[in-house]
Amino acid sequence: MDGARSCSRSRHSRLNHRDISSSTPSYKVETESRGNNKVDILIIDDDEGEGEDMKEQLLASNRNSEKRLNHEQHDVDQTEQREFESMKGQEAIPTNKAAFKNHPLYVIPSMMKKQEVLAPDAKRRISGIFKGEMVYRRSDVSMAFPAKKWLYQGRKVIEKELPKPAKIIKARKKPTLKGFQTLSTYGVMLGKQEDSLKDVDSSLQSEEDANTKLYGIWQTIRWSPPYVGPNDPIPVNEHNNVELALLNPGLAHVELYRIAKVAKQLGIPYAPCLIGFEGHGGNRTPTIRGIVVHRHNVDLLNEAHVEMQSQLVENEVKERQQAIYGRWKRLIKGLLTRDRIAREYAND
Repeated sequence: MDGARSCSRSRHSRLNHRDISSSTPSYKVETESRGNNKVDILIIDDDEGEGEDMKEQLLASNRNSEKRLNHEQHDVDQTEQREFESMKGQEAIPTNKAAFKNHPLYVIPSMMKKQEVLAPDAKRRISGIFKGEMVYRRSDVSMAFPAKKWLYQGRKVIEKELPKPAKIIKARKKPTLKGFQTLSTYGVMLGKQEDSLKDVDSSLQSEEDANTKLYGIWQTIRWSPPYVGPNDPIPVNEHNNVELALLNPGLAHVELYRIAKVAKQLGIPYAPCLIGFEGHGGNRTPTIRGIVVHRHNVDLLNEAHVEMQSQLVENEVKERQQAIYGRWKRLIKGLLTRDRIAREYAND
């Protein structure tokens, strides 16, 4: 086919083929997947040199379709606004404070949950006042999370937003140790009073640092763990392990019996893998299972692990054989000893 170029569009665009007359060159449409979008490729059989005219017609039709979609999206937004206004008219603002809890349309700050925050521009859409409190829309309320937790959701707090959290809450208290705990001084003042006051100030400062800073979604951007190359070191956290939920591209999680021993024998760099936590409340303990290695070392590790397993099986067989031989040896020795003693003391 001598054919011509293709005209592509995203899955939200549409090609208007009704503007093309039957006298135009023949064509066909093929669909390809590019990332998360589906793209239609138009292939024109341009034996008579008329493909360029068709291309221009299709491009113009595609631009008109995009304008129409934008206009339709604007109409949808206006429709949602009208629906909210109609629901607002049908359901008035609650007259008691308890009714604001989990209300589908309205919310007041005093009835919001611990991790809920208002959008920065929520004051532009105030619906009323209830006993001195502003009444906001429920749609302006969203969940806020610490900077670390946003990473698990594929988002990262913007650097300049870190000193400006949307909300600060008290951190969860650490569980107290059970049993009798001895004091280092048993109530005896060993230093000066000034030193003791400094210790009090430092403890208060540590309590302030223990507060949890929460950030709204508008303070974050999309994020994914950076790629780790074959020669790059394996990034670990402050506990020298890698979290499976934040596994970098280029790394792989290998969970096999005694795989860490195999990696150590081969000299392959690895790090323990944290797959989660077990327990409830303050008694949660980390669960370490398997190791994290560079992806290009996975096949080598698997082969070495198979050899190690076969070697372990052989060693177990040998150990069992030796144990069986040892028991037979003790039995035979016992029988011979009993026979010898019986012969020696038979006359007695």
